[in-house]
Amino acid sequence: MSTDLASTFFSKGAATFSPQQTQAKTLAQAPVPQADVERKEQMGKAWDAYVGKFADPLETGKGEINKNVKPNKCAPIVKKGVSFLFNETLKIETQEQDFTNGVWGDDDEKMTMLAKIGTNGGVFGQVFLKLIPAQGDMDSPRIVNLDPRIVRIVSDPEDCDLHLAYVIEYPKTSDMEKRQIIARVDPNSDLSITGDYDLEDSWTITNYTKKGTASYWSQVGEVEDWPYPFAPIFTWQNLPCPNESWGEADLTDDIIHMNKVLNFTMSNISAILYWHAHPKTWGKGFKASQMSVAVNETLVIEAPDGTLQNLEMHSDLASSRNFPEDVMARMNEQSRIPGIALGTNEPKGNISGIALKQYYQPILEKTTLKQRTYGKGIREVTRAALVVGGKLAATAYEDYEVKLHWQPILPTDDLAAAQEALILKQIGVSQDTIMSGLGLDPDDEAKKSADEDQKKMVAYSRGQGMPPMQPAPLGQGPQQPMPGQSQQQGGMRQP
Repeated sequence: MSTDLASTFFSKGAATFSPQQTQAKTLAQAPVPQADVERKEQMGKAWDAYVGKFADPLETGKGEINKNVKPNKCAPIVKKGVSFLFNETLKIETQEQDFTNGVWGDDDEKMTMLAKIGTNGGVFGQVFLKLIPAQGDMDSPRIVNLDPRIVRIVSDPEDCDLHLAYVIEYPKTSDMEKRQIIARVDPNSDLSITGDYDLEDSWTITNYTKKGTASYWSQVGEVEDWPYPFAPIFTWQNLPCPNESWGEADLTDDIIHMNKVLNFTMSNISAILYWHAHPKTWGKGFKASQMSVAVNETLVIEAPDGTLQNLEMHSDLASSRNFPEDVMARMNEQSRIPGIALGTNEPKGNISGIALKQYYQPILEKTTLKQRTYGKGIREVTRAALVVGGKLAATAYEDYEVKLHWQPILPTDDLAAAQEALILKQIGVSQDTIMSGLGLDPDDEAKKSADEDQKKMVAYSRGQGMPPMQPAPLGQGPQQPMPGQSQQQGGMRQP
């Protein structure tokens, strides 16, 4: 939370948010808070760890072979977390389905975008999306996945979840720097009472630039009004983190440090093997001139007391090799990504459903938390796109229903799942709940069944095939045929 920046923001008379330029100018000229400077530095280290940019633990002299070994165990932690969160297609359902599909794209485009969003959240701890209104030939608004390293949050000093402004600092190009201020306008100065969503609030977007070594930011163009109670920036925490605007990343400092310890250990083992794995031959009781190599590569020592032996390692470095395993186990424990999810420490034989859940329990709990934070954010940006696209009134924003259909986190045994579905139906569980538990969409399945029945009926009217039978409830036998439909038993049609 940028408390010192927010204090500056309020002390300059911007608490009333009038005139509209006041808060933007205050933020534009204010220095970057130390907390944000340190956070940006940490995010840079996290990104380097994710892409495997680790420093060499051991120095390599000129002309020497590089003996450093640097396994990247940070990237699998983030990637596996994204895979469990967005493992299969996430259906985003609204009453304006065609428009919603236009905003998010087809399944491939949507899931690729969500995977990138999840990666940013896993590495940096916070997600930032920017909503761009439709322009020109665009049919719907566009969602842009922002790099969290270029965004700062200005929050209420007394409520870290109440955001007053967003500062976007684009990467420096040549001798030009660009800063965009997106600030809230609260005409009634009742933000602490109404909370984050007030229909009377709006936002402004102001662009600034700074050339060379100049210390002053100059406004570029006019202030752009964003006439909606929500900002064009949507942000949420990767994992819940109380008392902070920013969430918890998958790659925390301790995990990155353990990866560096792992690299140091593996590099030292590599160096030991490089220098000492090969036996070294030594001799005594003769001079170098008394030793010669015969044609058949036999060593000949022309001294009666001469001895020639090999110096070999008497250890296989078992303890040294076990230590990296301990470090990786601690990384898995801290990241809540069990080894079985990464393809290691897999149990033998068949595993029951309960045992499987116990093995995967840490990542199941973690993914469920992410479904809460990411689910809320996805619903909010979808509703906002509907408002900006003219499909939804701003007054209906908060109450408009957006359904998310998450797929099962763990793979299931189809036979066992089908048997469980029959039992659930027998005890009175609804068809919709059962199908959702199987990872199926009840509405889609009902539509497909109706389409199939319609095709069968058309074919039957043309004298082809049999008419559709009424579907039998799960757990019961087939119902009686429709009027005029003959029965069939033992492969023979009965009148």
